[in-house]
Amino acid sequence: MSAAPDAPATPSPVPSYHDDVDVTKYDEMLAEKVEALRAKFAPLLRIPADDETTDDETTELPVDVFPSPPKHFRSRCRFQVLAEKAVDAVPGAPGDGARRPALSYHLREDGTTTGAIDEFPMALESINRAMPRLLDAVADDASGELADGLEAVHFLAARGAGGMHVTLVYSRPIDADGKWRAAASRARERLLREIAPPAQTPRTASAGDPSGDAEGDTAFNLLGRSKGVSVLIGDANHVVERLRLRDGRVLAYHQPEGAFSNPNAFVAEHTVNWLRDVSAATAAPATRALRAKRRQSPEASGDEAHPTSPPSDPPLPSLLELYCGNGNHTVALASSFASVAAVELSAALCDAARANLARNGVSNARVFRAPSEAVARRALRRRRARGAAEATGKNNGVRKNDDADDPGDATVASLDVDAFDCVLVDPPRAGLDPDTLALVKKFDVVLYISCDPNSLFANATARGGLAETHALRRFAVFDHFPYTRHVEVGAVWVRKT
Repeated sequence: MSAAPDAPATPSPVPSYHDDVDVTKYDEMLAEKVEALRAKFAPLLRIPADDETTDDETTELPVDVFPSPPKHFRSRCRFQVLAEKAVDAVPGAPGDGARRPALSYHLREDGTTTGAIDEFPMALESINRAMPRLLDAVADDASGELADGLEAVHFLAARGAGGMHVTLVYSRPIDADGKWRAAASRARERLLREIAPPAQTPRTASAGDPSGDAEGDTAFNLLGRSKGVSVLIGDANHVVERLRLRDGRVLAYHQPEGAFSNPNAFVAEHTVNWLRDVSAATAAPATRALRAKRRQSPEASGDEAHPTSPPSDPPLPSLLELYCGNGNHTVALASSFASVAAVELSAALCDAARANLARNGVSNARVFRAPSEAVARRALRRRRARGAAEATGKNNGVRKNDDADDPGDATVASLDVDAFDCVLVDPPRAGLDPDTLALVKKFDVVLYISCDPNSLFANATARGGLAETHALRRFAVFDHFPYTRHVEVGAVWVRKT
């Protein structure tokens, strides 16, 4: 199947985050995105009416659509800060008698800077409340330490009682123990009074909400950052986001400052619930059916991922997850699988994923630090070595030092990807590299979360792509990024029989 051109242009342009938000147009804009995706993926969405029919008898796979709230959905925001001119201090304010800088927020994209931003409707309401108060606290600092060289502000917040973390980025060096720390500590105390929710007590786990935070949920923390220096003012360098599952459980996620986390928790909640649903309704039954078929016709399994399984297969399949990030999906899916191996390159995200597994009481998942493409190359190399050994009858399998050139934790050498039934991938916008794609095709069931539908389509339809060996069985649209051209999709692929 040859690759189709990029998705057709939508009838009206989709604005960037620089543009005003018109919530009355949200439904229309989402519908345009969905229709463009239906058109692009139409050849893959046409499937046989049942496994016994010919290709001439097809039906269209339904598309699950998960919208975002039309405003106040973003939990991560980054702004430039400009100091335009000094103005007279407000009488009675801190630093009375001095001149305070006039600070304003701006967005910058593709070399363009917006005018001053007073509010940001796409951000959580808590961020909107904090934005002007933060600039006031910085401008009112009598020492001038907080405003001097301030060039950017990063907000990271969680819904509800999960806390807020604000990073102040400076173009000049800040000190770790002197004037800047003292000024920032005063500003934090002021902001705790002005923007923090009512006093909270540390959460403890309960049967319905196993997400108690041993540290408690800290309301507001500041971090100062300049070249080579980071100064934390507060109790925590993270926030705690909570996602509610349809079975009533609540999962808690440690989301560290400076590392990737999903910016739209409302849609992230839809995503993990959809993944749990398709794992139970599609992935597990397909895995059991293909196992049974192999037992009946073992000679037909030449290119399958695993040798013929014994009759004592566990009731749940096992899952290999590549690009696991902070374990957002790992934690939610662990109870749907017998075991999970999660692979991630970032050390900070691996630490967060392990913390999230422990926080939520998950004991059947392990996190491996390594590039997913290195894991794929290693697995393919081992397969070739086994094949050569079987062909020649010689024990020339994988060398003892076969993993010496693989980056990542030493424990990745113990990861045998052939022991897993299903694979979940959530790659960057570029999609899967050739080695990882080749490995993924070896699995009976592939769960694919894509933040760029064009790269997913290319991974499916290019020569050697997924569509050669697998059929699309579930497809979903997750509107993580309202009012932009970006959209996230989910796809479940099952090996053709």
